[in-house]
Amino acid sequence: RRLFRLAPAYYLSLALAIVTSRFFLSGYQELQRLNPAIWPAGGVYDPMRIEYTFTNVMLHLSFLFGLHPTYSFSTFLPDWSLSLELQFYFAFPALILLMNRFGFFKIATFIGLTTIMLGYCIVRWVHYYEPSLLFLKLQYFIAGILIFRVLSASTSGRKRFALAVCAVLLVSLEFEYGNQIFVLPLLVFSMLFLEWLEAENRTPVWISSLINSRVTKFASNTAYGVYLFHGFFKSASGLILSKQPGLLALPSYQRVLVMLLFVTTCAYLTSYIVYLWIELPGIRLGKRLTQKVLPIRKGV
Repeated sequence: RRLFRLAPAYYLSLALAIVTSRFFLSGYQELQRLNPAIWPAGGVYDPMRIEYTFTNVMLHLSFLFGLHPTYSFSTFLPDWSLSLELQFYFAFPALILLMNRFGFFKIATFIGLTTIMLGYCIVRWVHYYEPSLLFLKLQYFIAGILIFRVLSASTSGRKRFALAVCAVLLVSLEFEYGNQIFVLPLLVFSMLFLEWLEAENRTPVWISSLINSRVTKFASNTAYGVYLFHGFFKSASGLILSKQPGLLALPSYQRVLVMLLFVTTCAYLTSYIVYLWIELPGIRLGKRLTQKVLPIRKGV
């Protein structure tokens, strides 16, 4: 069912990237020319490095591209985490069985620390354009499992504290983020705190109202589409800037503001349409198929 949630909109974005590749990549190249010092040619994010070969496309259609370092970022879409996510779904059954058998804290600590060290070695030996291999980011998925487990009714107070500390620890041991390392532990702590407030019925009214508001629901429904399609409008803004001397004459902060408004507006409108016409039908189709193939048996 999760595959049917992710694949339809992703395949649409991939098809658009391939069909419009001449303009899609050229728009990014124009933005690159405006910032040669910050965005050098020949690097990871050089649009001219991208080629939509048969192998490249097939690996992305199968979501296997994340296993290969060369194809971990080879479409100029922000899709590397999708392969990572599907790898996790493949490994999750074994992982959760181990946790249920030997304990969440023990398995989370052992596998989490092991994959952190293994991932550190992998990036030293093999150059991945993006960290799309599960071993490079498994600790974050494990931390997510622990956050869920902390609020389980069957978890005692002492175990909850240990699991929470373990979750924060796993996302703190990141060697690639430098001085931004405090961001991830802060996010985990914030999620734990908000969920604890909810479990204890202590959530302030204004937080509850914000979380359940129409704006938040809209942002949630369109988040995946924005993730997939905002890059097309970033590219389009590069093409527009290159053809409009008046925009180029503006101070840099004004150009950024115009670009931000353009990309945000177009991305959310497009994402809402994709949510209604692509994502929701895909979700319903996946639900029907899984219920037909793997019906839920009562009493099991």
